[in-house]
Amino acid sequence: MVKKIILAETAGVCFGVERALRKSFEVIESKADQRVHSLGPIIHNPQVIKRLEEKGIKVVEKLEDAPSEGTVIIRAHGVPVGTVDTAKKRGLNVVDLTCPIVKKLQYAVRKLTEEGYFTVIVGDKNHPEIIGARSYADPERVIVVSGKSEIPPEVFAKRKVGVVAQTTIAFDKFREVVDEFLARSTEEIKVFNTICDDIFNKQREAVELAKSVDVMIVIGGKNSSNTTKIAKLCHEVNPNTYQVETLDEINSLGLNLDGKTIGITAGASTPSWIIEDILEGLQKI
Repeated sequence: MVKKIILAETAGVCFGVERALRKSFEVIESKADQRVHSLGPIIHNPQVIKRLEEKGIKVVEKLEDAPSEGTVIIRAHGVPVGTVDTAKKRGLNVVDLTCPIVKKLQYAVRKLTEEGYFTVIVGDKNHPEIIGARSYADPERVIVVSGKSEIPPEVFAKRKVGVVAQTTIAFDKFREVVDEFLARSTEEIKVFNTICDDIFNKQREAVELAKSVDVMIVIGGKNSSNTTKIAKLCHEVNPNTYQVETLDEINSLGLNLDGKTIGITAGASTPSWIIEDILEGLQKI
């Protein structure tokens, strides 16, 4: 049998996700007579999205795919500039569930553009949060990089450079980009630390826990950026780290957990019912 299971204190949904889920279910109850769509998955967790779909929220990837009546929910990751106004002009009732921390990132990008800075966003250029945030900048004065190696040489010659971060990236990635500009003596640098405190704390606690256990399990959607990053950081200090979505997935791995100490954490888009299901299953092994 398993020797011990240690659950990280910071495991599970963050404020922004909790808010998005709570309000989504409220929308379903209050708009029972309307068609409800979300513009992209509200959060990156397949099991949660399935539950919401069963309750009546249909996911559409483009605004044009939503009907011209009813309610459209803006996902926690946010959307590009003008999307909300376009939806309202079409006659849709809009429920904006953009995470407040993501809005902080959007505001920072807009402010840097208005003040004449060339904006560097550290993150994944294909992530919906970054696609939305990037739209708040002058297209000719913004780039997205995943690390310092992707910064074009000519950017270091810019007189004014602003640096912001995807809310869920590892802090070290953000810092290395900022440090690179400082080392190159860029004339003026303005930095907004837009990394979510909750994500930062999750990453830090998860790594420390992974160091002290035999097996580390990170629970969350494979399409969840923050969960995947936590799993990657844990794997760097403990090769016996596994990212899973469900208890069935753990069982399919065929792990020998007899006499082992297991560390458990979960990404910001992983609700408590999934964590509890996995904890109960592990305790029976």
